[in-house]
Amino acid sequence: MKRLFLFLVFCSFLMAQEQMDESNETVKKYRWITGDRINTNLKTLVDTIEHDATLLCKDRVDTAGLKEAMTRMHKVPTDFNKQSVEQLANSLLFEYIKIRNYGCFEPNQFYGKDEISYPSEKPVDKIIINPIEDRLEKALYRYKRIQQEGGWKTIKLTDELYLYPGKSYPEIPAIKDRLSREGYYKGALDSNITYDAGLKMAVMDFQRHHGLKPDGVIGPATLDAMNESVEKKIEKILINLERLRWFLQDDDYFVFVNIPGFFLEVYEKGEPIFGCKVVVGRKKRPTPLMRDRIAYAVLNPYWRAPETIIAEDILPQLKKGEFDQIRAEGIIASTDYQGKEVVEFEDVDWSLYDEKSVPFYFLQKPGPHNFLGYLKLIFPNRFDVYLHDTNHRNLFKYTYRALSSGCVRLEKPIELFHLLKSKESDMTYRDIFDIIYSRKTRKIGFKMKIPVYLSYLSVYADKNGEVYFYNDIYGYDRRMSTILNKKYLVEARQ
Repeated sequence: MKRLFLFLVFCSFLMAQEQMDESNETVKKYRWITGDRINTNLKTLVDTIEHDATLLCKDRVDTAGLKEAMTRMHKVPTDFNKQSVEQLANSLLFEYIKIRNYGCFEPNQFYGKDEISYPSEKPVDKIIINPIEDRLEKALYRYKRIQQEGGWKTIKLTDELYLYPGKSYPEIPAIKDRLSREGYYKGALDSNITYDAGLKMAVMDFQRHHGLKPDGVIGPATLDAMNESVEKKIEKILINLERLRWFLQDDDYFVFVNIPGFFLEVYEKGEPIFGCKVVVGRKKRPTPLMRDRIAYAVLNPYWRAPETIIAEDILPQLKKGEFDQIRAEGIIASTDYQGKEVVEFEDVDWSLYDEKSVPFYFLQKPGPHNFLGYLKLIFPNRFDVYLHDTNHRNLFKYTYRALSSGCVRLEKPIELFHLLKSKESDMTYRDIFDIIYSRKTRKIGFKMKIPVYLSYLSVYADKNGEVYFYNDIYGYDRRMSTILNKKYLVEARQ
């Protein structure tokens, strides 16, 4: 990893020189060849590519041709052979930068347009360095080392379906060995078959890092997670790195939402400075993957039903005459956008309409029962998704929180808004709550448009290097694995 970091620094310098000296052929050649000798920059390039275990498409940066040209030039240092080395080296460098910044594959090979929106352009003059990607790469190399050390053996329970702390089981020594190999258990590896307190703490730690209830009981779900091979974990990390690279930009300050992890973080200068739980879209209405910029906030927002909810929820209930259920949610039908001209549900023949033809807005006015709570953060996008408060605060106590219709509900919306706004103004909490208590809707823009990522990382490494494996709630890992496995993943995870 140290070699890769140094090379990234070198790439940035080299590309800056490339822009300044693009008309100077002498300087351009000097970067790779000094007199009749190949300089260390080229050796660093070849070495870095060959040792980069994060690439799923090494065939695109095959160093064999360049190394052959280098051998020919070493034996016969003619101008033609030197030029051949220069051209191959530059081509390889730019292809490597492209893969590191964009990933190996086009997202539309795996996802539909209703699931993802990704940047069409990124810098090609330097490798993007992002703290989230950097920590995930370190996790990959960590598991590569575990693989080289032999990984771990599969554990099979002989008599019991559940193993409880304080009791004795013949599988305990094997479980200790398994957890020690991944760094969770740090006690003695002996033949003691008692499920003791030290092992319980290790099991709970393992469960926390694998999206499981940390109760210390080894049941089928915990055992399945333990029996997942190191090769499978490496595959997951590679898939997540590929997906992450489709979106990442060189942002100094940004909001990051991890959908399967059910959390949000704000990053500044490479470090998380804020975090909270979130609720994301359920499987049938997934939160889309994207990068955008937060443009403004709305305090005391109206909730207006999007077309999908009108089609799938509201109209079916209205056609069944279930008016009281809709009223219980505080939803009204109105001929105007602000809900001033309310239409009684009983006065309309709803069988005449579908979501395209219905001539009414369905909305909730601002207030404590509003689905959006007291605040929403808008980054205009074709999916019409955003970050928002919620009137269902109880949802944050659940471990599994893929429960929304696609938007992202925030555990700490006011705190997040105050933090983001404090970058450009002296707005206080009192100012914010004065607006909320007024019950008047107010739009507040951001001068500095803040990058926001809606990302899908089923593997995540935190600032302390702790690696978390989350449930593949939308099946996106399985989808990519199925498509890539035959040609790419088998070789990459070796």
